[in-house]
Formats: sequence, C-alpha cells, structure tokens
Amino acid sequence: MKIWVLAALFWILAIIFDSYIERVSRRMCNFAYVMLVFGQNFQVLCILTLAGFVSYKKNLVLEDAFNQNMLGSFLLANILTGLVNLSVNTLSASSLTAFMILSVYTFALCMVTGLIHFCGVRMKFW
Repeated sequence: MKIWVLAALFWILAIIFDSYIERVSRRMCNFAYVMLVFGQNFQVLCILTLAGFVSYKKNLVLEDAFNQNMLGSFLLANILTGLVNLSVNTLSASSLTAFMILSVYTFALCMVTGLIHFCGVRMKFW
C-alpha cells in the first residue's frame, strides 16, 4: 500500500512543480523532472506488484527470453536507440511519428530477443 501512496505523491509533486514552479526538463534534470521519473517508476512498480498478485502462471516466453539474454537485449536496445537518433530528428517528430518509432523499436527488440531465445542461443555465461 505504501508504494501506491508514494507513486501518487510523486505524480502530484510532478504536476505541481510542472504547473507552478518550473516546466519539466530532461536536459536540465530539474526537480520537476526527477519527480516525474520517480512517479513513473513507482507506477510501474505498482503495476508489476499488482500483476504479481493477480497472476499465478509461470513466466511468459518473452519474459524468459529477456531473462536469459539480458546483456544481449540491452546492447541491442542501445544500438537501436543509436540508429533512431542518427536517422530521425526526434525533437521535431510529431506524436504519431514518435509513437510509430517506439512501436517499431519495441517490436524489433522483442522479435530479435524472442528469435534468439527460440534458436536456443544463450548469452548468459554465469
């Protein structure tokens, strides 16, 4: 229950700071941005906690794929991020363009990680 209260508190603080004190700025890494990031991360933790209570099934195949190849999927995500940043002017992209880029990015990352898992390749050496 505490995590839900913290998530709500950080979101409220982010909205207050963004509205009345200073706009959220990732580049400046101001207090409003820090509250926004805390709010988002605590919200994700709340959702994952809730999913853990609701679901009693075993892990999903894609979850196992990422767990077995964490380093490889992380490196692939960094390469894909670099490709997007080199090929698209992300600052002037519309919301629809940004959504499409994120969708293709996520699909590609999941597809490659899933295929590596399906082929039995394991990049975890410990």
